[in-house]
Amino acid sequence: MNPVRRRMLLAGVGATALAGGAGLALYHFRPDAIGTAAVAKLFAQSFNDAQGQPQAMEQWKGQWLVLNFWATWCTPCVEEMPTLQQVARDYGSRGVAVVGLGIDSPSAIRRFQSELKLELPLLVAGIGGTELARELGNPSGALPYTVLISPRGAVEQAHLGLLRPELLRSWLDARLNS
Repeated sequence: MNPVRRRMLLAGVGATALAGGAGLALYHFRPDAIGTAAVAKLFAQSFNDAQGQPQAMEQWKGQWLVLNFWATWCTPCVEEMPTLQQVARDYGSRGVAVVGLGIDSPSAIRRFQSELKLELPLLVAGIGGTELARELGNPSGALPYTVLISPRGAVEQAHLGLLRPELLRSWLDARLNS
């Protein structure tokens, strides 16, 4: 086989492998694949709120849910909490719920909610919340981690780290205005 033809054949095989790998990655890491089963598992659970009252996650099923994994000892988590509170106020009448799932102790969450006068639901997941965050697409288990779950139960967006208000609002506006 002449060298030019050989290079063309190798380039074609390489391009085919690259396209196949990219397609597989897109399929595997698409938002629906990240957490459909995990979302169903989430909605089957209950967590106590800051006052110790059990709250079934299914109460938020069928609406847009901004689910934020956080902890009182996590500086960026604390920093983004006022944004989450404001988004809960601004978008609540449009079918959006914002819920904080604390990877923390009940007393710390209760104290934090009281000090900041937060109205959004803060639920106590404890260390088990880390595994739930992993199932919802956060392999590191780091905090803060926020997912946007659609009314049909699919993870539409996910963000690890401090969530800027403009990013969260862009997620919601794109979906609510379409």
